[in-house]
Amino acid sequence: MAVSQVKARSLEMSGSEQIEELSKVVPALTVIQGDTPANSAYSLRGIGTVAYSISAEPSVLVQVDDVPAMFQARSFMDMTDVDRIEILRGPQNTLYGRSASGGAVNIMTAGPTKEFTASLTNVMTSDEERRVSFHTSGPAANDLYFRVAVNLGDYAGSVKNLTLNKTVNGYTSQSLRTKLLWSPSRQTQALLTAWYSHNRTTCCAYALYEIPDGATLNPDGGPVEEGQDVFLKDIMPGEHNRTLHQDTRTFADLLDGGASLKFDHIFGGGFRFSSVSTVTDFRMRDQIDSDGGVIPNYATRQISAGRLSQSDYDNLLNVEPRFANFTTQGNVQFGTYHSSGKTQEFRLLSPADPFRYMVGVFVADHEVSLESARGPAFRQHRWNALATNRDADLFGQIDWTFQPRNSLSVGARSQHKTIGYRFDDLLAGASFSGEHKETANSYRASLQHTSDQDDTLYVALATGFKGAAFDLTSGFNQDRADRGPARPETTKSIEAGWRVRNTKGDYANLSVFRVDYENFQSQAADYDASTDFLTNIDEVRTQGVEFDAFRRMSPDWRLTLAGHYLDAKVVKYTGAPCYPGQTVAEGCSGAPGRQNLSGRQLPYAPRWKFNVMSDNHFRPDPNHWLVVSSVYRWQSATLMSMNQDPRARQKSFGILDLSAGLHDRGGKYSVTAFVNNVFDTFYVAARQSDGRTNSMSVVQIPARDSARYVGVRMTFSH
Repeated sequence: MAVSQVKARSLEMSGSEQIEELSKVVPALTVIQGDTPANSAYSLRGIGTVAYSISAEPSVLVQVDDVPAMFQARSFMDMTDVDRIEILRGPQNTLYGRSASGGAVNIMTAGPTKEFTASLTNVMTSDEERRVSFHTSGPAANDLYFRVAVNLGDYAGSVKNLTLNKTVNGYTSQSLRTKLLWSPSRQTQALLTAWYSHNRTTCCAYALYEIPDGATLNPDGGPVEEGQDVFLKDIMPGEHNRTLHQDTRTFADLLDGGASLKFDHIFGGGFRFSSVSTVTDFRMRDQIDSDGGVIPNYATRQISAGRLSQSDYDNLLNVEPRFANFTTQGNVQFGTYHSSGKTQEFRLLSPADPFRYMVGVFVADHEVSLESARGPAFRQHRWNALATNRDADLFGQIDWTFQPRNSLSVGARSQHKTIGYRFDDLLAGASFSGEHKETANSYRASLQHTSDQDDTLYVALATGFKGAAFDLTSGFNQDRADRGPARPETTKSIEAGWRVRNTKGDYANLSVFRVDYENFQSQAADYDASTDFLTNIDEVRTQGVEFDAFRRMSPDWRLTLAGHYLDAKVVKYTGAPCYPGQTVAEGCSGAPGRQNLSGRQLPYAPRWKFNVMSDNHFRPDPNHWLVVSSVYRWQSATLMSMNQDPRARQKSFGILDLSAGLHDRGGKYSVTAFVNNVFDTFYVAARQSDGRTNSMSVVQIPARDSARYVGVRMTFSH
């Protein structure tokens, strides 16, 4: 299959400190940025699921040390003590089960060592990012080894909120990961891992990119509005605008903890038994300024204008007293999430002879709850939702080597799922609940041939599956309950590849693929009715060519190249909502407005994307190495909205990062200076039309490294 492996050194060269920055080194991976981690997602080969419903599963599975992130927001945490990362593209259900219909991201952190080691790294940048990481590892007792890793980070952000005089779109993080390895023999090992992480992010606040002359802030289209002298004071909209007005803080506070126990034993006949047990607990509290700027005393003015009744306002305050603290501001939205789960997996692997097999069992019990509130002035809601998910899977794989250089692999997985929900609308005084059961089978088969020169040719067929999901979002009512969940997503994939390697470690990989998705799950917005809903797109297709290569140009110069050409499009979607302001001439008709998106491009799927990494080693004296590195990445224009809004587009751009580091030959210390975004190239993580102004404006989130900054990284080791 098509696999990318990223080592810790590559992450350091690219300045990738958080998991959402992996796209810097893996062209196939893209981060879909929402206004909160709960509404963000990862995309591989143009496939990623953005869904507001807590019942919906992601398309790309992220797991750390064999522990799956069963709730998508859990994926947006710190990377602590990473050893390597594997990105598996295309459907991976046969081995990874749920949430892997688009691919998988496996993060492996460093393990305990038999010799005592310790390391301290400090990173400081000119735009006020600070990161400190520490790890120590070694023997604790006979046959017992430990590792402790701590990571601290702080970044003020890239955007200034002029109203509150705060820099936003930054973060503060603390994480701890501990491991204890018991290894009484080469045949038996048990690894206990425990972790705790706390991230507080002030992302994601939108800055104005474009606003028509005379436009006013008018969040719900009613008679109450605010002039530009208030919500645009001291702000110059444009591509490089990094200022905004918000009278309410936008933030997300994330807490993640858990433990896993992995046990391996090799029997006398060569059979290997593995067990992985996990328990996780994740909590998130977020707050979003949902009115688009500053509109003082909005609730009072709405009541005076007859847009909001006093009884509805009082009822909201009765069920959610927190709104009493926002009587002089505009609108705000609260979310309180709690995700907890347990998983258990057993695998039995036969000895490595010409015919090898693996069988496994996987069970999981997971639930997510959300308390959501929005108000007090417009689009009021206050509801509680609970989504439950139970899995019981049986899977296996057979590998057969026939003749010395040909092999066949066949894998299958049978998934038995039960999903349930409860939805309590506290404003309407209504409650709903339900359950849905489904069984799905996934398959994978691949044929591989290795030549006398160790070149490899392969072809692989695979199917995938992503379960049904209840639409647990604002507007849930009896009609949604009667319709049941959004249909499950099914996948068919064909892939072929060619791999060339030599004895020096140089390699080149080329793969071509086509993947078809039916009933693709997608979030949609009905701007006429001011509602969001989860829907199925009839058919989506992603196809293209991927390549990556590594070559030692000389004993001290290494060059890595990776990229893709991607054609990701909607094959059939005839009843799609229109984008804000879309006219009949632009393809929007009916009430509410609908358009035909068949044949159109998928969002966050640039056609061309590549990066080049160069690593040069020099020896200024016998005791030191000077390492000079450069990373250049480029991508073509990117659409950022499923509804094809032409204003939600990022033009093509390229980013160059440079670094130079002095390393002690014995590995005791290193000092590296770096310049990221050398040419000060601006680009955005998200851009969209904003219907909260009249006439309509365009807003955006500047990317973390959308401006040049310099820094230094210092590491001391023992």
